[in-house]
Amino acid sequence: MGQELIKLSQYIGAPAVTILVSTHRTFPDNKQDNIHLKNLITQVEKDLYEQYDKRIVWSVLDRIKEAESTINHNYNLDTLAIFANTDMAQVYRLPIPATDRYVISDRFEIRPLLKAIQQSEHYYIIAVSKQKIRLLEAFNDKIELEIQNDDFPYSNGYYTTDPMRLQQDFVIDNLLKEFFNTADKRFKKYYAANPLPVILLGKDRNLVFYEDNMDIKNIVIARHHGSFDDTSDAEIAKVTFPLIQQYIANKQEAALEKISQAQSARKLLVELNDIYTAAESGQADTLYMEKTYFPLGYIEDGTITMGNGDGSTDITLPVIDTVLIKGGNVIFLDENTLNEYQGIALVTRF
Repeated sequence: MGQELIKLSQYIGAPAVTILVSTHRTFPDNKQDNIHLKNLITQVEKDLYEQYDKRIVWSVLDRIKEAESTINHNYNLDTLAIFANTDMAQVYRLPIPATDRYVISDRFEIRPLLKAIQQSEHYYIIAVSKQKIRLLEAFNDKIELEIQNDDFPYSNGYYTTDPMRLQQDFVIDNLLKEFFNTADKRFKKYYAANPLPVILLGKDRNLVFYEDNMDIKNIVIARHHGSFDDTSDAEIAKVTFPLIQQYIANKQEAALEKISQAQSARKLLVELNDIYTAAESGQADTLYMEKTYFPLGYIEDGTITMGNGDGSTDITLPVIDTVLIKGGNVIFLDENTLNEYQGIALVTRF
């Protein structure tokens, strides 16, 4: 999603339409999502005709309605986002809430997508036991799917019925190691196609043994003790979601530590014009912003002027775009986290 986000941020051209509609994860609430989306598209259509030539409007509406026809509302998360222009339309399901709205401008409103990437976590769950290995994918508190094919669930075929060999611990350990090694090789195919962090579930001794035998190191972000051979998706999510919440909180703490280190090294900018100038010149490493930081102003001749007069708009969007286009990162933090810096701070490359 990162590369797609950069492409969206780089687009400049009117009309660029962003549609955000709140959705529901479960039936029967999600039955209304289609109606809400259609109502919002109707409003977009009306505004487009008021602002643009009908031939341009036809092209944009064709892309939007084609995208709308592909949406299965049974798989909705918390927000549905559509980005459309005369040439394309892209649909994203976001696991964070948003207010129903649309934006018609010369650039896309990418911040909800950017925030969703950071406030949510897409991850694998590997449930480990001596009898079976399960592989699942999850977003925050929702299990997206369990892999059920020739690879997983993977049952242990490495065993012996020889009573003498069963009394030898090293034989049992070798058989278990072979089982875990084979499971890990199967998992590596999925990780190569979509590298995500991993949560391991299982009894402590098995988790240590399994992780020791993983070929790809340092991808396990949390572990939880227990037996999960036949546990339901809902019960697994109850276990993993607090682990993911803690993981996201730890990343925020790490971000604040990096800001502090940058300040000590005199590589921190906090004045908006300095930040924008550094971003334009390619000096931006990471831009940190509070989620609710939306100052009004305008940019003229490379200078930001603050204020809410005629022509003023939320000036963080062009700043964010510039940082991303020049290869920097943008990270949103909780409200009041950056009070010391008035809501925004930039760590520079040098």
